[in-house]
Amino acid sequence: MSEIHSVEETVAPERVSKEYRERFGKIRDFFGGLTNNRVLIYSFRRILTIIPLFIGISIITFALMYMIGDPLSYLIQQNPHITPADIDRIRESLGLNRPPVQQYLVWLWGFVRFDLGLTFFSREPVIQEIGNYLTETLKLQVTQFLISLIISILLGVLAAKFQNTWIDSGVSALALLGLSMPIFVFGNLLIYIFAGRGLNWFPSGKAHSTGIAPINWDALWHGNVGVFLKTFFVYTGDTLWYMVLPVATLVFASLALFTRLVRGSMLEILRQDYILAARANGLSERAVLIGHGLRNALLPVVTYIGLFVGGVLAGAPITETVFSYPGLGNKFVQYINKLDHPLIMAISMIITLMILIANLITDIAYVWVDPRIEL
Repeated sequence: MSEIHSVEETVAPERVSKEYRERFGKIRDFFGGLTNNRVLIYSFRRILTIIPLFIGISIITFALMYMIGDPLSYLIQQNPHITPADIDRIRESLGLNRPPVQQYLVWLWGFVRFDLGLTFFSREPVIQEIGNYLTETLKLQVTQFLISLIISILLGVLAAKFQNTWIDSGVSALALLGLSMPIFVFGNLLIYIFAGRGLNWFPSGKAHSTGIAPINWDALWHGNVGVFLKTFFVYTGDTLWYMVLPVATLVFASLALFTRLVRGSMLEILRQDYILAARANGLSERAVLIGHGLRNALLPVVTYIGLFVGGVLAGAPITETVFSYPGLGNKFVQYINKLDHPLIMAISMIITLMILIANLITDIAYVWVDPRIEL
């Protein structure tokens, strides 16, 4: 018996050490794979560059905002009988009596903790104030982006397919017109033709009719489907009716850029050798254009899609102002006029952060798809 125990005591440590070596080997291989992953290394390096870039942009934005003027000047204009003692008291309550550097550090610490503070004048949480208008902006931005992307792809492919024909000339002229005409001019032109003074087909401003009832979601939860569907279709139809002119304005402005981009990319792709080889193999022209040409031609468009996702929060200040649309872009202009620092900084830096992240994702997608891209 003693010999059996002595054999087990000698075998057990060897078995345990072998298991530890196997586990350590798996861990080593795992981390070794991570360190050799070019996409992961590239992502980590880009993330490290985003942090100082974001801080630098925030400092510049804060300095420019601080140099524009005193936000209390707007309050004084609205209430000319306010006393100097009241001004000092309000300035202290808003933290404007602190040095600019201290104000920036307080803001940065709050931003890191997802605390964007309160607005200067309404004293509402900044996040809540942004959320009140974000839905309207998203409706405009997403709708116009999808429509303009689909139309621009069709026009760009047609212009490239029928190069140097009247189709190509017409698409190029339309794109040139979109690039040269200011967006507020086109918006006012649509209002003149299709709104009040013209055909009077669509409303000239706002987002909803006066007194329109919102969608009754409570009716759906309680099983009253009829009431829910009635409010849903009435509210949705009214929303779409008010969106026609501002969406058309934004689509016209976006078509110019996207169409020229798709056309140029398609012309370059159609000259490649593999396109000639695909045609020589007997593939149909539709298969060549869509399967081989369009798929590769859309790679540059990915960059602009990323920029759109990053800047969607910015809204469309000019278009929303022209149509008096209650979106975040229109309100952002009002916040700047009032010099409401917390709202200006919050919206500006959220947009900056979204654009930086969108560019990061786009660059990572490029590296992932095309290994030839240098890191």
